[in-house]
Amino acid sequence: MMIPGNNRREAVVMGDHYDTAYMEDCYYEESGGDLLRAPAAGADDNHSATTALLLTAERLLPLAKAGKLERDVWLVHLTGEEYPADCMGARALCQALVERRLTFTAEDGAVRDVSQVDVVGAFVLDMIGHNSDRDRDVFQIAPGEGAGSARLARRAHHANLAWNRLAREWNKSPDRRGKGRAERVSDRTAPAPPPFAHLPVHGEVRVEWEPRSALFNTDGQIFSDLGIPVVLLMENYDISRKGYHDTHDTMENIDLDYCAALTAIAIETVADTACAASIQEP
Repeated sequence: MMIPGNNRREAVVMGDHYDTAYMEDCYYEESGGDLLRAPAAGADDNHSATTALLLTAERLLPLAKAGKLERDVWLVHLTGEEYPADCMGARALCQALVERRLTFTAEDGAVRDVSQVDVVGAFVLDMIGHNSDRDRDVFQIAPGEGAGSARLARRAHHANLAWNRLAREWNKSPDRRGKGRAERVSDRTAPAPPPFAHLPVHGEVRVEWEPRSALFNTDGQIFSDLGIPVVLLMENYDISRKGYHDTHDTMENIDLDYCAALTAIAIETVADTACAASIQEP
């Protein structure tokens, strides 16, 4: 989706990937599998991020109508991120950007030439719904290479601080006072969980050489390799946990309070970047 800003020659990308990995516990024989490459449900990886993009559209379209966006925002569902495709969608998008031949096709079939638009920043969301049992309430703000990526990471950090401050205020309201953490949904037939408190979270800025940065394993690395300022927003990634690339990537491993917090922070970061008179400033 292309959300128009005042300067149509600049754009901020907010991207996810909507393909899912095959379930390793259905494939590998040592895990009880039979070599079947069956796709995971993908509640966390990566429908959690896809939901965030859909909610972003609801928030940014009114800003565009009011003339508050200084530049376009592109909400991009990338595909082919998971093995063995290896970031196929991100590579195709970035190649078209470099070659100045990118076009978008509207629902009515009209083609819009965006080959001369400069992408001044990209935010990639990948797995934002699972609150790890290790270092609770932590997520990563993982910038790519260069000062431009660092400036975007600073915007995400400021959005995190703003969310935490407001969450504590909102939790004093009658409908949130005394509420605890969100309850996980045991299965898809279970009723919706009861209301929960807004969750303050701790975003760790993990530069690209930080061992715990997961940028290298996502679409974000493709943008960084081209010199496009980029930040990955991702949960506190734990590759060994149950619910990652297996049959348990369902609502049973989704923490709604955590996911809501990361979604709000991502939306605020993108909106702040899109509304700024200059992204070179804090």
